[in-house]
Amino acid sequence: MGRHHHRISGTTTPGAMGAGPSRTNPSDLTRRRLFGGAGAAVLAAALAGCTGGGQLAEKSASAGSGGGGLQWWDQFRPLTRMLQDDLFAPFMKAHPGVTVERRQMDAPDLGQALQVGRRSNQMPDVHSLAGLGGVSPAALVSEGWFQPIGKLADFAGSPVGELLYDGLHRFNGEVYSFPPFSGRWHEAVPWVNTAMLKQAGVDPEEEPGTWDKLREIARKVTTGNDSGAYGIVVPSKETEYLRALVERLAMAAGAPGPGNIDWATGDYVYDSQPYIDAIEFLVSLQKDKVVHPASASMGARDARARWAAGQAGIYLWGAWFIGGLRVDEPEAVERGVGTWHIPCPETTRNFVYSPPSSGTFWVSDQSKQARTAAELMLQMTTKEFQTSLAEAMDQPPALAAEVIGQAQVHDAYRTCVANFQEDVRIGPVPEVGNPGVWQVLAEMRDIHPNLGDIVQSVLTGASTDVGGQLRRFNDQISAERERALKVVREEKGVEVDLKAWVFGNWDRKKDYGQQDYAGR
Repeated sequence: MGRHHHRISGTTTPGAMGAGPSRTNPSDLTRRRLFGGAGAAVLAAALAGCTGGGQLAEKSASAGSGGGGLQWWDQFRPLTRMLQDDLFAPFMKAHPGVTVERRQMDAPDLGQALQVGRRSNQMPDVHSLAGLGGVSPAALVSEGWFQPIGKLADFAGSPVGELLYDGLHRFNGEVYSFPPFSGRWHEAVPWVNTAMLKQAGVDPEEEPGTWDKLREIARKVTTGNDSGAYGIVVPSKETEYLRALVERLAMAAGAPGPGNIDWATGDYVYDSQPYIDAIEFLVSLQKDKVVHPASASMGARDARARWAAGQAGIYLWGAWFIGGLRVDEPEAVERGVGTWHIPCPETTRNFVYSPPSSGTFWVSDQSKQARTAAELMLQMTTKEFQTSLAEAMDQPPALAAEVIGQAQVHDAYRTCVANFQEDVRIGPVPEVGNPGVWQVLAEMRDIHPNLGDIVQSVLTGASTDVGGQLRRFNDQISAERERALKVVREEKGVEVDLKAWVFGNWDRKKDYGQQDYAGR
C-alpha cells in the first residue's frame, strides 16, 4: 500500500530512507525506470525473486497479459483465499473459458515486477499500484498506463457509484478505477495481547484514552510478566511506517489532515506543535524502557511476528493486522487479541483524517481482455463480495457500514471498524479540487530528511533537535512546492496556485464530501 510524504492517497507501503537533501525528482526517476527497455528474461528473473508466493486460481501464473488467462497481480496476502473463492472461482464458473491467474507479492516485489513488466510489454491485465513509490494514479493515467473501464462495466451505477471522485477514480470524464475499500481507516490502531494484559493486571476492555494512560499500561505490561516481554513494539526500520504513525498521532493531538496541510491557509504543518508532541510521545515510551529493544531493526511485518510470539503487548498498526495474524500466526488470535480507539494527549477527543479511498485495481493499457477484467472488477462492488471482503479482515471494505453487521469477523475487527466510524473523518484532497495539483506533486523533488527520516533519527538517538529538524523540513518542502508550482504554470501552462490547497469551508467535525468542493 505507497505514497511520498507530500502525496495524498489511501494506502501506504514501506518507503526507502535517504540521507541529505535530495536533488532528484522521484517521479522522473520512476518514469525513467518504468519506460526504459527490458526483456522477458528480466521479468522472469524479477518474478522468480519475489517473496510473495502468490496463490493462484486453478493454475500457476504466467507472466504477461498474453498468456491466455487473465493475469491479476496484487499485494494483499490476507485476501488470498477470499479472492480465489469469492471472486475468481464464481466468475470463472459464470464465464466458461475464462481463467483468472493471480500472483500475490510483497509491495516492493510487486513494484519491481510492474516496472519490468511495463518496459518489456508483459504487464498483467489487472494490478494494484503497491511498490511504485507513491506515483500519483493521475500521472500514470496521463502516461497511458491504464484503460478506462466505465464504458465496459457499470461502475457509476454500482453500490460504490457515489464514492467515485474526479482525480482519484475518474479522469477526463472516464472511470478508470473504483474504491473497493473504505477511506475511513488509519494505521495507528492499538492492537493488544489480551492474555498478556490480564497477566499484568490490566483490563483489556478498559480504554487507555490518553497517551499517559497508554504509557502507564505499557509500563505495567513490561514489569508485570515473567517472560521478558515489553509493553509495546515500534518498528523503526521503515521510515514510511514512522511517517504514517506520527501523522496519525499528530492528528490525534489536533493537527489537520490528511496531507500535513492547514486547509485554512494551504501551508504545511510539519513544524506545528502536534507533530512535535507526537514524536516526543514516542520518545517518552523509549525513556520509560517499555519499547522492545530490537524495534530499530524491525519492519512492520517483523514487528507483528514478534508481537504474535508474545514479545510485546501493544502494537499500533492498521485494521489488516488481525487479518494477517489469521493467515500467518493464527495461534495469536486464539490466544487473545483486542483493540482500542487511537489515544489522544488529553481526554478531549480529536478526529483523525483520511482522504477518500483511491482506486486500488487498474486495467493495464496492454490488456487484450479489458472488458472481462472490468466485469470481474465490478463484482467487487456487490454487497455479497463486500461482506466477504470484511470477513478477510484487511482494510475495511467500501460498504463497511452496511455489511459489517452480517459479516463473520472477529470481535476485535468489528470493534476496530466501529472505532473508525467514530474516530475518522474524510478530509479534503487538493487533486479532486484542482486536477493541476497532481502535476505539481509529480514535479516536486523528494526532500530528505523527511518526516519519517526525522522520526527515525530521533528514536535511534542520532538527533535530539526535533523542532529544528521539523522546521527545516517544513521550509524545504514549502519552497519545493513553490518551485514546482512555478514550473507547471510557466513551462506546462497549467492553471494552479497555492489556493488549490485552501479549503475555507472545511469543518473539522464533518466529512468533506464531493459537494463541498464546489462550495469552497
